[in-house]
Amino acid sequence: MQRRILPLSEQDTSGLLQALARVPDPRDAGSRIHPLPGLLAIAIAAVVSGSSRVVGTVKWAADLPDAAWDRLGATRDVFTVARRVPDDSTLSRVLTGIDAGALDAAVCRRLLSRAVLTGAGRRVIAVDGKTLRGSAESGATSGDDRGDALGS
Repeated sequence: MQRRILPLSEQDTSGLLQALARVPDPRDAGSRIHPLPGLLAIAIAAVVSGSSRVVGTVKWAADLPDAAWDRLGATRDVFTVARRVPDDSTLSRVLTGIDAGALDAAVCRRLLSRAVLTGAGRRVIAVDGKTLRGSAESGATSGDDRGDALGS
């Protein structure tokens, strides 16, 4: 019996957004269209999904299903409810301006809160959608079962 990796739930994304809200926003308060936690969540999800460049991240975000877009805390226009996809210059400026230590601490705190204690007393988490060999519950086999991180 293989364990199935479940998609990122509303509770998971809510917890991630709460953790990312602790990262100080380097932008002027008056020039913010996109909330920082949403921008960072999009960037993290895009990187986990294979994007390695800002332009690719923006394209990836534009192709997200509506449910995933909303779960990631992304911006919609107040009047038209249309998506407000950040452009590559906005995302690049934000990513180069944030406090890397604060982002690292926020992501690490979130990952540690989601880690599972194994029978051997080790904390493990499948960040890339794979199950760590030997971390499965007794009787289950660890596999290479990939799940869609956003459940789209």
